[in-house]
This record gives sequence, C-alpha cells and structure tokens, in this order.
Amino acid sequence: MRRLPARLAFLVIPLAFALPAACGDPYEVRPCGQIPEKGCPVGRGGACDDQTCAALYDCVDGAWRLAETCPGGGEDPDAGTLPDGCAKPVIDHTGETTGCMPDLQNPDCPAVAAEQCFETVCLTDCLDFFLCTGEGWNLVAYCNEEGTLELTQ
Repeated sequence: MRRLPARLAFLVIPLAFALPAACGDPYEVRPCGQIPEKGCPVGRGGACDDQTCAALYDCVDGAWRLAETCPGGGEDPDAGTLPDGCAKPVIDHTGETTGCMPDLQNPDCPAVAAEQCFETVCLTDCLDFFLCTGEGWNLVAYCNEEGTLELTQ
C-alpha cells in the first residue's frame, strides 16, 4: 500500500473538510403564495390556450411576476392595471427601435420588463430599465434605494 507524501497530505486533508461546506444549497426557496386571480403559473404548464387563464405568472424571489397577458384575458390597457388589480407603470414606447448595442446586461433590463406591478417589479434582478431608440439606450425607469420603481419620462 502506498502512502501519500507528507507535503501532499497537507493539501488533501484541508480540502476534504472544505468540500462538504462548499456543497451546501446556496438557494433559499421563497414561495409566492396565492397566485393572482385568473392567473396561471407559467412554470407549471400554464398556457394562454387555457380559457381560464387571464395571464401567466412566474414566481420570482417570493413574488408573482407577470410573464404574459393572455389575449382576451381581461386586461384593459387604458385602465393601467393588470388582471390581479395591481397598478402597472405606463412607459411611452414612442421612437422605440431594435438593434441597440451593446446588449443590456444585468441589472439593466429592457423597458418592457418594468411593465408589471409597481409593487413587485423591483423584486426581480432588474434595477434599471432602458428603451432602445434611434439615439441608443435611454433610461426610462429605475428601482430606487427603497425598492420602489421610479419612472424617468
């Protein structure tokens, strides 16, 4: 039977104790609770083909985030509210185009990502929201230090 050289043992033994600690679960599960009325969870097979779904939601960091409003799903664009009754920001998309470079990187997100509930939009990974125009990326909203969405237009 071969033995490890003493110098190698000093490297292997500390690693043996460090690895189990490094393999812990870094993700904390945060349940979202009750889904908004007439909403369907996109992560569990919800689809707009289902006539009972007014909108599809995704559970993100313990809050329901609007993923898609279903056609005929009960959203009144002029009312500024989503099917669950929460207020949504209204962002002016006048002059919007595509092809702005460089691409946005977290925590920067496109303006459309801000168009969900005022109460939950800052619970996502996004902090600043930009609109691509002919002049490049323009800041249209951001999450302030209190975690509240502020519109800049």
